Amino acid sequence: MCRIQPLMRVQEWQSAVGGYRFRIQGSLSPTSTPVSDPLHGYAFPYQVEGYHEGNLRLQVYTTRQNLYPYAERACRTLLHCYELAQTRLGLEHALRYEGVLRVFLKTDGKPGAEQQRNLLYLYALDERLPPQEWLRELTHEYGHWVIPPINSFVEPEAWANGDLGERWFTLHLTEALRNRQVDTETTMGASLSDLERYLHRAVRPLIERMAREGLNPNRWRSRRREGYEEYLALALYADAVYRSERFGRAMRIAGGVEPDDFLNGLRECLLEREQLTVRLPLPKAWLYLPGGVRRWRAIQPAGVSLQPDPKRPDWLRPNTEATELIVRRR
Repeated sequence: MCRIQPLMRVQEWQSAVGGYRFRIQGSLSPTSTPVSDPLHGYAFPYQVEGYHEGNLRLQVYTTRQNLYPYAERACRTLLHCYELAQTRLGLEHALRYEGVLRVFLKTDGKPGAEQQRNLLYLYALDERLPPQEWLRELTHEYGHWVIPPINSFVEPEAWANGDLGERWFTLHLTEALRNRQVDTETTMGASLSDLERYLHRAVRPLIERMAREGLNPNRWRSRRREGYEEYLALALYADAVYRSERFGRAMRIAGGVEPDDFLNGLRECLLEREQLTVRLPLPKAWLYLPGGVRRWRAIQPAGVSLQPDPKRPDWLRPNTEATELIVRRR
């Protein structure tokens, strides 16, 4: 439902993904007192606010009226990302900032983005920026804000939660768009084919490599690009195989910011369950089950056995073409 008041634009809707009630409000007219951003001190006369269940969660600012529609769209996109983070990963905006993320859209500066505290900046923006690039920048920086951090890498970034957020949010927004739970207003105008091309390039190869090979110890120990991508591959694989609820739990209980901390979190969250339903990305894919065959057995399909890797006993391969298994602790 959309209600338009004089000078005020208000959009209200209930999400088909999690049932959340959202509201966006702002004005095409500049505010009488422009907002000064805390990092650079620039003036932002246009503002959009995003509410979840009546609670303020987002403030999006821009310097020019021609970017106001993009501020509305960015607010809508990030509200849905907030919903996905809450409902699927159990994550929340930082309470020390009263749960509010402030987003600044600028037309000048060097192209790129940054996130500090509860401040997110996108620079050198104009209407010619492709929709997929808008979405990539927003989800990347939102990942830095809301996804628990894993760092210590020397390239391509020290912190991997931005790249993980970019891939994870795009993956789940694509699913929602494919199922007609959202429209392209929620993906910054990016079409389903745009998103599928991104997933084909940036997400599926990582998941499928982990499924084909399992965790590579040499890559995992590297703090260069190969180690960075091995962490992303394991994280996305965990989301695909054990579902988002287990993946979110693994991040929340990791207890540290090293890649091994996430691996420990994944181990502990899997051992919390007596039984798991797992979805393999490929037939006969490697399956991570801590404790290996001493601790786990397959119970469905009937007659399936799990064969361990001699050098990595926690990694098992089923002797079936089935891509969904039920495993139970012994």
